Amino acid sequence: MGIQAWFIILGVGAMMMIVWDGKRCKVKPHVSSVPEGLYQTPVATAFIIPDVSLKEMSPPKAVAANEMEPAIANVGEGSRIGAATHISGRVIADEPVVIRGHLEGSVIAPNHPVSVAASGHVASYIEGSYVDIDGQLVGTLKANTRATLLSRARVQGVVEAPRLECMAGAWLQVDVAQKASLYRPKIALVS
Repeated sequence: MGIQAWFIILGVGAMMMIVWDGKRCKVKPHVSSVPEGLYQTPVATAFIIPDVSLKEMSPPKAVAANEMEPAIANVGEGSRIGAATHISGRVIADEPVVIRGHLEGSVIAPNHPVSVAASGHVASYIEGSYVDIDGQLVGTLKANTRATLLSRARVQGVVEAPRLECMAGAWLQVDVAQKASLYRPKIALVS
């Protein structure tokens, strides 16, 4: 076999590798329909301390929204409540929801992810399949699959979720319940 044949075989092999790698890169973003790669800090260990009074603790100082880098990824489709938007009332969605503004009321998207960005503030009630909090929540958080409190989260109220993830730096002053029927309130502190 001559040198030209070897170059042809080598070229065809290189082209096949390039095509295969291109298909792999295109498929990779579509594999994850739930935004798993949103978290930029390691998971902290949660401590259950039942004897601490909720009134004794105070939240850390809030950081201005323009000083923060986003930890909540942009959702391609869905509802977005912008940073300059203030809503009083109920939001019911059959699509993913990202909250960057203020919402006094409730957000209900039981089959989709709900995210509160660092500049977001929700008072009253959030329900979603996956709930990610990087801003403020005062009230009840109900996650049907998982609740994640990112590093800048400040949550006060009740958290009901089968799985609760807390990142280092999250501040909680909550009652935690795994299921409504087995409601046993506990205080969880993460630092």
